[in-house]
Amino acid sequence: ERTMNPFVDLLLFLGTLIYSYLEAFVKLFVPVKRKSVSGELVLITGAGHGIGRATAFEFAKRQSRLVLWDINKHGVEDTAAECERLGATVQAFVVDCSKREEIYSAAEKVKKDIGDVSILVNNAGVITAADLLSTQDHQIERMFEVNILAHMWTTRAFLPTMMNNNHGHIVTVASAAGHLVTSFMVVY
Repeated sequence: ERTMNPFVDLLLFLGTLIYSYLEAFVKLFVPVKRKSVSGELVLITGAGHGIGRATAFEFAKRQSRLVLWDINKHGVEDTAAECERLGATVQAFVVDCSKREEIYSAAEKVKKDIGDVSILVNNAGVITAADLLSTQDHQIERMFEVNILAHMWTTRAFLPTMMNNNHGHIVTVASAAGHLVTSFMVVY
């Protein structure tokens, strides 16, 4: 049974606080070693344009192996060609992330033909710029299918293998524009 000594508790607290501040101060000047993603199998959804394309380029520059998904065949093929030019090995797939069965089917093909995805970047997303009353029902449903459900389906497809391998990362990209639109829809 521990006796409560406020003086000892205060000293322990101050010691921990000082240590934490010193550690933070040292980390300001000592560069943190970046994790290497060379050779990692990276799957990026929505890789045909925008943030997905830029993300693919950055992974390509770091010698990752890439699997690129997008609904737009021309866009994903352009991204793949540029990533190959940067020295990456790339597989491009046309996948409609609003369709669960397409996601699961493409995921099985990736696992079978290419290997275990170790970094999943859930980037695919759609937004509608109109307010709630001007947005059509099918547009709202598509936003939920792509922006929310697709992230769940891709995570369910690849997370078990990452857990079995005790290795992997999942990154989910959320758009501030989508948040603003949703906020406007709710506030309006």
